[in-house]
This record gives sequence, structure tokens and C-alpha cells, in this order.
Amino acid sequence: MNRRRAIALIGTAGLGTLAGGCGVVSAVSAPSPPSPAYPPIDLRIGLVRIRSVRTGSVAVKKAHRQLVGPAATRLPSIAFDPRWTAWMPNTAWLVEHPERTLLVDTGETPRVAEPGYFACDGATQFVYETLLRFDVPMGVGDALARMGVDAHQIDAVVMTHFHSDHAGGLHDVAHADVLASRESAMLRAPGVVRCRWPEGFAPIGLAYADGSFGAFETSHALVPDGTVRAVPTPGHTRGHQSILISDGDRSVCLAGDASFDRLQVERGEVAGICEDIPAARRTLALLREQLSDGHTTYLASHDPNPVV
Repeated sequence: MNRRRAIALIGTAGLGTLAGGCGVVSAVSAPSPPSPAYPPIDLRIGLVRIRSVRTGSVAVKKAHRQLVGPAATRLPSIAFDPRWTAWMPNTAWLVEHPERTLLVDTGETPRVAEPGYFACDGATQFVYETLLRFDVPMGVGDALARMGVDAHQIDAVVMTHFHSDHAGGLHDVAHADVLASRESAMLRAPGVVRCRWPEGFAPIGLAYADGSFGAFETSHALVPDGTVRAVPTPGHTRGHQSILISDGDRSVCLAGDASFDRLQVERGEVAGICEDIPAARRTLALLREQLSDGHTTYLASHDPNPVV
């Protein structure tokens, strides 16, 4: 594809589509290697158990991972960056509370290897097949089964956002309620693979009406005792949310794509792929405040080496 055509498609796709994120280019141009064996994460916070659910690996352009140059040029910077990141995990999270079992995001689906999977429209197909790389050996249902968990044990799926690398496995948990921010639940954002939604897909928008929690002024309780809550962390997408789990002494933040790792939060480094740069900077400041308590474990979806 020539440079002029690429620029035209990027303009059509917009930031949200390019933000679709973390994935792998077509197998023709970049054959997928075997996924690295990322160490499993298994934590307990009070009555809550948190486990990583790996569906594969992703790689992105380096300008996707970290903003370079003026914000106004971030899309072409990503498109024409010849450098790729190392492979990173594509992680969903199983959150087990005595009264409710939650799945935070669903990872990607192995169907991305099928020709035309991303062909919902020309811009979406171009971005996912040209600017992103996936290696997805299993879907979230199989990944859960390997952990001894039947997907039908999931009571609700909580989505940080609906980019394909987080929403590809929705078919495996189609029986469960899907919870997202109100803005995300409207399903209007670019960067989503709309033609692959489960039949009758209708996520439930959260009101964030349960008061402050940690560093966040608003939250939505996901379990009766309020120890697991959704909190707004816009920037990567305008409706992005994270999950904060706390027993009062220790906390875990399941940050989705609010950043690629903890170091980006501590340095205030915005990712190049953010849909809303000012909102992303405000979110990073809030996350820094949360981490300043010294008792919060920060788990981003694509961090291969989180501090746990």
C-alpha cells in the first residue's frame, strides 16, 4: 500500500480506530512466534482472589506505546514507525469474590488469524491487519478451562473498553451480563470490531454512583461489600474504566490500557495511542496518587513484568 493511501485510511479510521490496539499484524507480513510463557499472577486481597487469564501475546509500534512528538501527529507517527515493541501479554483477569465471580475483559480470539476477520470496514481492517500484531493460541474459554474454571461460572464480565484485544472473547461468555462505562456501553466509539459482536449484544452502562474509592471521586460497586469497584480512567478511550479492589489495607488496580505498565504512570508518560490526551494525563495523575499510598499493586493488561 502506498504512503498516500495509508494516510487517507488513517484519516478515515481516526484515533479511536487506531487505538484498537494491541494486537499482531497479518500472518503474511509478520508470522507469529510462539507466545512467551508469562508467569501467572495469583493474588488475594481480603476475601477476593485475582488471577491472570492469558489468551496470547500482542505487539505494537513503539510510537503506539509511547507518545513521540506533538500530539497532533501521533497517528502518522504510529503508522510510519518501522519499530515494533517486544511481545507483551494479552491479559484478562478473573476476580473471585464469595458472592460474585467477575471476568475483567475477555482477551483476544484465535479467530483473528482467519482471513477477513477484521473486515468490518476498510479502515478497521487496514489498522488491525497492518499496524498491529497478534499471537493468540487460545480463547478466554479455553484459558479459563486450563485454570479449572468453567466459563459458565462467570457471573458478569466487566469491560475496561471494547477494543478487540479486550473484547474478542465475548462469545465465550455470552451468557453473562457485560458491564462497561456508560460511554463505552453506547458502542459508538471507533476502534471496535462491530461486525463481531455476539448476537443481541447489549452491555450495561455503569452510573459510578457509589462515592469515592481510593484516589477516585466516583466509583461503581461490583460486589455487595464494595471491595471491588469500577472507576473511571478515560484517555486511552473516552469511556475507559479500571477496576480497583481494596480491603482497606491493600489494593489492586486492574488498569486495562490506562497505561502499558506502572513506570509510565510514575513518569506521567502518555501512550501515543490515547484517544484523549488531556484526559489521559489526568488519569495518570490520579493513578499516581493511588500508587502513592505504597500499598497498591498495579496490573496493566499488557505488562509482561508487573511488580506484585
